[in-house]
Amino acid sequence: MTLSDIISHEWKSKLSHPVTLINILLFAAILIFGSFSGALDRDSRISKIEAHHQGVSAKTENWLKNAKAWEEKGKESGVSSWSGSAAMLTLPTSLTPGVLGDFAIGQSDFLPFTGEVALRQANIKLFSKYEFDDPVSLALGAFDLSKAVIFILPLLLIVLCFDVLSSERDSNRLGLTMAQGINLRSFFWRRVFVRGSIVLGLTIVVSTLMFIIQTNEFTSGRLSMFFIWLTGVILYAFFWMGIISFIASKNKNGETNVISLLILWAGFTLIIPAAATSVTETIYPTPSRLAYMAEAREMENEAGQEIADIANKYLLDHPELSISDESEMPAFLRTGFIVTKTTDEAISPILEEFETTALERENTLGLLRYLSPAITTHILFNDAAGTSSKRHNDYQKAVRDFKNQYAERVGPLIMSNQRLSMDEFNNIAEFHFDDQKAGQVFSNNLVALLFLALLSGILLIMADKRVRGIKGPKG
Repeated sequence: MTLSDIISHEWKSKLSHPVTLINILLFAAILIFGSFSGALDRDSRISKIEAHHQGVSAKTENWLKNAKAWEEKGKESGVSSWSGSAAMLTLPTSLTPGVLGDFAIGQSDFLPFTGEVALRQANIKLFSKYEFDDPVSLALGAFDLSKAVIFILPLLLIVLCFDVLSSERDSNRLGLTMAQGINLRSFFWRRVFVRGSIVLGLTIVVSTLMFIIQTNEFTSGRLSMFFIWLTGVILYAFFWMGIISFIASKNKNGETNVISLLILWAGFTLIIPAAATSVTETIYPTPSRLAYMAEAREMENEAGQEIADIANKYLLDHPELSISDESEMPAFLRTGFIVTKTTDEAISPILEEFETTALERENTLGLLRYLSPAITTHILFNDAAGTSSKRHNDYQKAVRDFKNQYAERVGPLIMSNQRLSMDEFNNIAEFHFDDQKAGQVFSNNLVALLFLALLSGILLIMADKRVRGIKGPKG
């Protein structure tokens, strides 16, 4: 039988069946829905970031207006005496969605992506204004294109391909097929190829169309990330085609095949990922945030009570600072800066514990990802989309580092009751987050991609060996 004969036969016997067509159309609809869901989430994050920057910009414009007024007219300007103080300046920070952020929501729905840097508030309050959805929504996670691929793609492959051999066996046609001199091995693999190509081809076509439709700004970076994501899709599909071929090549009845495959699907996509998450959380439990907040507040209170001693120690350590009494700067600005600085230094070990635990959990999960191709692919998708927990944790650390650098620069002015000049204000650097490039993402996931390719190849080779060993309808 030629390939065209196989395609014609498959269309008449399987693919043209209304149930099959409905399943294929439903899968396409799920892919489209996941794409739009991811795009809506990305656009929502962009809108929140824009609103955040607009809000901070309004504060900055008001600060500038008052600072210029005081600089020109002093008390006669009628503005507050703390006008122009660096302690009252707020700087915006944000983590923009990844270039492929519409393809996977990942951890971005419950980790902070905006923050305000101000020297009058401790690090504990840097990310206090991001919003949470209800706990049930967070537990389930938002649906996106990547989740559709990870969960639904293998199910459709199972539905279409579980009976590539058993349909002939169960209908007692396998012996007749072999008696006609048809090469069973070629017959088997052409069937797998035709049916699998429908699922994989549909996924690639829909993904490509949604990639084009949902691209706000076309860049080489977005295209490169899409190719990495697509590579993951192809290898993940080949893994499941390998699993299905391996089970189908046993030459058992259809019911046995489909039950075995559904058990494997549940294990790889649900049970093993849940177990891996539980293991990492058990080995590296997250420090209590309530304890962290309570200790931070306690440090603030202690710093407030010992403000005089702390201020004297700071000035002794920095004798070059000369306090200007002519500025009439309120004392609470310097007090607030000292309390904030002292609190940040006191709670930094707890933050380091959070960061260390998060890093160790990521590393452990990076090893456990090889227990399930679903975990492997999920991590790849989140990395390509820029929605991984690591990226958000790196952003939070970058904000704290930015605040420390800013405090080192303007802290002496606050302690000496001096205002921030317009020249100094213009020289303050904006927050910048160094994001990973496509090459780094590919390099970080190269072993995972090779693992998927190797595993798929082994399964396909083993299935081929089994098919070649079939001598009759029963095996």
